[in-house]
Amino acid sequence: MRRAAAVGIDVGGTKLLMLADDGDGQGPGGSAGVEVVQRVETGPLTTPAEVEAAIAAFLTQFGIEPTALGIAVPGLVENGRVVVSDVLPQLAGWGGPEGYRVSPLLVNDIRGALAQETASLPRSATAAVVVCGTAVGSAYLAEGRVIRGARGWAGEIGSLPMATPGGVSRLDELAGGAAIVRAAGMSPESVHAALADGDRQVRTVVRAAGEAFGLALASLINVLNPDTVRVAGGTLGYHGYWDAALTTAQVHALPELWSACTVARIEGRERDRLVARGAARLAMAMGDGRQEWARQYL
Repeated sequence: MRRAAAVGIDVGGTKLLMLADDGDGQGPGGSAGVEVVQRVETGPLTTPAEVEAAIAAFLTQFGIEPTALGIAVPGLVENGRVVVSDVLPQLAGWGGPEGYRVSPLLVNDIRGALAQETASLPRSATAAVVVCGTAVGSAYLAEGRVIRGARGWAGEIGSLPMATPGGVSRLDELAGGAAIVRAAGMSPESVHAALADGDRQVRTVVRAAGEAFGLALASLINVLNPDTVRVAGGTLGYHGYWDAALTTAQVHALPELWSACTVARIEGRERDRLVARGAARLAMAMGDGRQEWARQYL
């Protein structure tokens, strides 16, 4: 017998995280239920067919019938389709899987994170969620409303132009996890090992990436004047990265704006599930009468 559950999918540049929760609490929405989580690897050549096959296998393995299906993707989403994704280019044009009783809800991954992470903030909050994984993304609330932009694409901080000795580069090319791996010339696991061994060259690479990320945080604080900035992502796990980012952000943010803002990492197990939970939360909202709230994230 299949059991009903809300399902959230986080399609990332290196992993696909799938989460299902049949409760209404700690999971995508209310008292804690039975939760299952599964990860599979992805990469720049990952296709929509591979994503759909992984989702189908996950639902079949655990006997799940989705009551809501939220799918978060890295890139620009418009009218329920992926317009472009730098880290997963094969997803362009994808509108999600078909054949389920509920229609899938596609959302930008950082918008999903924003929906989940700011759920406990005051309704009047001005806040930003920034995620630094393979690349860097962000999403914002201003006095409780999502800042969408003219086409709904606001938040592409990874494309922020930054001056370097070699010319102008995008933030993604300087601060994202892919940039660190490329600059160090080794795998993520080897970067962690080199940092643990005190490798000066790798430490310099990671520190420079963290400083670039910190400049972006300072720019965001100076422009948006948020009361809350929450930061997550696997790249923060590189030793020295977050310390460099936080120090740089404080130095370059206006003191008055910095003192009015709480900047903090999203910690614990939930940081890895944040995007999937947010996608599920939004999909649930579209089916239970909260469409107006959910649509601002789409």
